Amino acid sequence: MEETILIVSFLLFLILSNVINRIFPKLPLPFIQLVFGILSGLVFHKSQVHIDPELFLAFVIAPLNFREGQESDIGSFIKYRTIILYLILPTVFLTAIVVGYVAGHLLPVSLPLAACFALGAALGPTDAVAFISIAKRFQFPKRAENILKLEGLLNDASGLVSFQFALTALVTGYFSLAKASLKLALAIMGGFLIGLLFAFLMRLCLTVLEKFDAADVTGALLLELTLPFVAYFVADLLGFSAIIAVVVAGVMQANRLKKVTLFDAQVDRVTSVIWETLNFILNGLVFLIFGRELTRIIGPLLTSNAYSNFDLISIVVLVTCTLFLVRFLAVSCFYAWRSFKYHKSFKKYWREIQLLTFSGVKGSVSIATILLLPKHSVIGELGYSLILFTVGAVTLMSFLTGLLVLPKLAPPLQVKDDYLIRLSILTKVLSVLEEDGKSSENQASFYAVIDNYNSRIRHLILEQESSDIKKDLAELQLMMLSIESDGLEAAYRYGNISIKEYRIYQRYLKYLERQVNRSFVSNITYSLTIFMRVIRGIVHEFLTFGQGIRNRKKHFKNRKRLLAEVNRQHLTDLYLSNNDLILETLEDMEGYYNATLIDFLQNERIRDAELIKSGLFVERVIARITPDILNETLRGYYLERRTISEFERDGLISSKESQILRDNVNELESYSLRDSQSSIPYQLLDLKK
Repeated sequence: MEETILIVSFLLFLILSNVINRIFPKLPLPFIQLVFGILSGLVFHKSQVHIDPELFLAFVIAPLNFREGQESDIGSFIKYRTIILYLILPTVFLTAIVVGYVAGHLLPVSLPLAACFALGAALGPTDAVAFISIAKRFQFPKRAENILKLEGLLNDASGLVSFQFALTALVTGYFSLAKASLKLALAIMGGFLIGLLFAFLMRLCLTVLEKFDAADVTGALLLELTLPFVAYFVADLLGFSAIIAVVVAGVMQANRLKKVTLFDAQVDRVTSVIWETLNFILNGLVFLIFGRELTRIIGPLLTSNAYSNFDLISIVVLVTCTLFLVRFLAVSCFYAWRSFKYHKSFKKYWREIQLLTFSGVKGSVSIATILLLPKHSVIGELGYSLILFTVGAVTLMSFLTGLLVLPKLAPPLQVKDDYLIRLSILTKVLSVLEEDGKSSENQASFYAVIDNYNSRIRHLILEQESSDIKKDLAELQLMMLSIESDGLEAAYRYGNISIKEYRIYQRYLKYLERQVNRSFVSNITYSLTIFMRVIRGIVHEFLTFGQGIRNRKKHFKNRKRLLAEVNRQHLTDLYLSNNDLILETLEDMEGYYNATLIDFLQNERIRDAELIKSGLFVERVIARITPDILNETLRGYYLERRTISEFERDGLISSKESQILRDNVNELESYSLRDSQSSIPYQLLDLKK
């Protein structure tokens, strides 16, 4: 039962964290998930459910590192191999020794030197997941970003091996530097070979299946998803570095010689979507579990009377400072050597040194590593608790330090605004479609597609406006909705429309409600408007319940059309009447709201009114029912691709930008084809008769 509740709560926290991040983008997503994890630990503090660190490394960290390996640039490793190797080997070992030594002297208990080094080894490696989650928000120099990503992926091996050395020395009381170095080399080489082997075997399996015509997308996806787990467990079983095996498997699987076939393209598209979803879920779980384990580790000591909380926090601060100081000195020494070797000024590297220092954040890997520490009699219960507390608290503080300091060193990520280009493309496509529609026999289909493009253009324009404009728009939309609703009730009360026409117009009002951005209007005002409409509709349905049943029986008996010409005329008259009131009200609002916004809404209403007056497309504006528009939709996407190519040819957009735009069109086309069937309500209306 506890496991079920925990799983459900984690899933809800993942959804809520994403929503909160969308509403408040300045709040980092990892921080939100970390807070939720801490809340989970506080709420379920009596729970007996604990995360197995080995399983956590295998089923959460391993696939994440595998995916990052797939997306890593192997050329960057070759290019920056010197500093990467420097960071994952001597820097990690130096951090483990110095931090362990300092922590051993600061902690208020006597601990064996091996236990202190185990503490330092857990804090030695940087966490790739933690860094990448932070880096997404900032504009890191490409060189620094590539170095940090590759370091985070590869230094887990040296950290875990260092931890195992310390653990062996703690248990046996014996340590040999020569044997330790040999074991590290074997672990790295073995992990490398295991990753290489299984990446090759996966490709071999797919090749064999293709030759026997037995390969399919599902099978290829399953092979790729199982690859990191198989590589991890086999490497771990043989005593090699499981993390290195996973990363190498990911790198080699992504950097193989690709065949340009339809099958490979389908596999790539599906796996990209699946991995994107898994990445979000697993990344979220990392910080949720991180926060939960922190409460379990830190909470007992902070609530204990054995030691002063001030003393414990002071120890954590000093160890964290030592952690960053060691990394700063190590990185500075490397760049001092580099400046001497290449006769360049040391100041040139100063910003990169700062970035590499404060980006060395710790994460859940450190927590998972220290939880592997057994409760040995040499350490004692209190010593064990203090080690876990120190690692957990220092990990948290290093992560928060990265969140606070990095914004000062790296500017926020600026997404290039290509909205003018997109607007120009859509406008050009729209003009061609409008000309095609004038000469087409199937105008209803063309105008339905035109409506889709108008909606995309409208959304694109409004997306660029300020919050004040969006607030004004939402208020005006609510005002227009209120006028439409009052007009509908008045028409029904005076007998100008039937209950059937009332229901159709209600659907139109629902459409208007969905257009209102609730973030910019009072929840009370919005809820009251919706409440009044719903209540009125329920009352009318209740009062006409028997009449509605009789009308339906009459319809099926006589097989009459659901929407006759008289119904269209009544809906037309109602819409035009409401529209006149809305246009007058908008005219009166020019002194209170943005004049450009008023003009935009007036032109939109006038355009729709002209369509209504034509007598051809009542369903287009009010019923929102569309015919079979497959051919016309494909025509629109063809024009969109052609326009993108023309813009690329004329040098208005780069090849990369045009590819992104074409990918977006492909996604829309695929979605449209999956929903290409004619609308049943449209067929029931029998508009072509």
